[in-house]
Amino acid sequence: MIGLLKKQTLTVLLLACIIGCAPKPLIKVDIDTYLKNQAQYKDKNVVIMTTLKDVMAHYDLYKDKDVELSAPVTYYGKSLFWTWYLMLEKDGMKLRCYEDKYRHFPDPLAVDVGIKARKHGDEVTVRGKLYSDGISLDRIIYDGYDINMNNPVRPTTPLMLRY
Repeated sequence: MIGLLKKQTLTVLLLACIIGCAPKPLIKVDIDTYLKNQAQYKDKNVVIMTTLKDVMAHYDLYKDKDVELSAPVTYYGKSLFWTWYLMLEKDGMKLRCYEDKYRHFPDPLAVDVGIKARKHGDEVTVRGKLYSDGISLDRIIYDGYDINMNNPVRPTTPLMLRY
């Protein structure tokens, strides 16, 4: 009887740990919905879906929030900025989207996405936190790829995508 009780207790504790460590579901909302119901989204994983134009027009409103937007890539790499980044540009508005965790060696797949999107004039979708100097990247989504920028560097070489 005591052995069964210990086994059940251990099972309950293990389940509680697993459930407690599960990631929060991602909730995507627009800025108006978020602002009307901010208390509802407290302690939740919220991403605000927006456009480059709206972010640039209302920068302070989006600042320090997780955002997701799409725009064409006009630059990729490292120049005059201490981290690797993509420059998104649409309708004359530019926004830097950077990854500071890789320092000099970004994810090769992310580099390939930047090269391919720029070459073809395609839009990429980026997700991350908006700061005063641009978006700190969490994800790059393009052409079927969903690249988690917080993963360690892939042990492969660039130029994995077909151009």
